[in-house]
Amino acid sequence: MAKASRVDETDRPQTEVPVRGARALQSERRRRDILKASGKVLSEGFADFSLRKVAAAADVRLNTVQHHFKDLDSLLHATLEFVGRELLTRFVELGRGQNEDPVDDLLVFLDEAWLAIRKAVVRVFFFELWTMALRRPAIEGMVKQMYSEYQASLAAILRRVNPALTDAEAGVLARLICSWTEGALVMAHWGGERVPSLSLLSIRMKSASLALVGVANPAARR
Repeated sequence: MAKASRVDETDRPQTEVPVRGARALQSERRRRDILKASGKVLSEGFADFSLRKVAAAADVRLNTVQHHFKDLDSLLHATLEFVGRELLTRFVELGRGQNEDPVDDLLVFLDEAWLAIRKAVVRVFFFELWTMALRRPAIEGMVKQMYSEYQASLAAILRRVNPALTDAEAGVLARLICSWTEGALVMAHWGGERVPSLSLLSIRMKSASLALVGVANPAARR
């Protein structure tokens, strides 16, 4: 009996892997688009959050959303993770050191926080996030983890600005500064006409933060 001839692997079509790769990339892009749209819908309030509304905001069919997320809870969790991580990434980068002078890392960190405070959509997102964290253990765990990373990033900057600080001291100062930004977030949204200038508050907060961490002549800094 004649032996079956071997097929040279080089003769096989080479399009299968690239096509699969392109499809995977397209699927990931579609998923990200859905999550971005979902974040916008969520910022309008959880009461109106639904798969159908997210599909409309993403300009896709409902079954497309359901293909990527099996139910509303999985979409909600993925949305909070996605939006939260997008906001957190910049702070983590600064915590690792982005500028030659660590004081610049601190000032940029505070500027980024205040840019977020100025955006109503970001403020509402956090209000919704905090509310859901009170009722959903999985979301509570996510919030605690992200908040821990946020504070740890600031504490790392403070330690570089003033190496004389212990880890415990830097952690306490980071919590204090974070509490200022969170208070400003609430005030900016609910304070009404009596809210002072956010620009002025930002300047004062940066000066206070520099003085708090022991930077000499904070007024000379921007």
